[in-house]
Amino acid sequence: MKLKSTVRLVALGAVLGASAFAAAATAKAPGIMYFRTFYSDATLTTQVGFYRDRCSNGNVVASPVNGTTSPFYTLEAIGSCPGGYW
Repeated sequence: MKLKSTVRLVALGAVLGASAFAAAATAKAPGIMYFRTFYSDATLTTQVGFYRDRCSNGNVVASPVNGTTSPFYTLEAIGSCPGGYW
């Protein structure tokens, strides 16, 4: 009798442990949204474009670029997704 209840407890513990692990594995950390400003050169004095990340269905996506892009840019964190703006 005692062996059956011990087996049941071990089985229940395994199922609960697996369920908790599966829930933690599917949880998604919030993504950080940024405002990116593009500049013409490394001096970062002449702005040539910008874009802002936005939240779409719980994912961070970039909005269309205003102006042009370049390899010279600054980032400003503006919020998290999901979670809203700061």
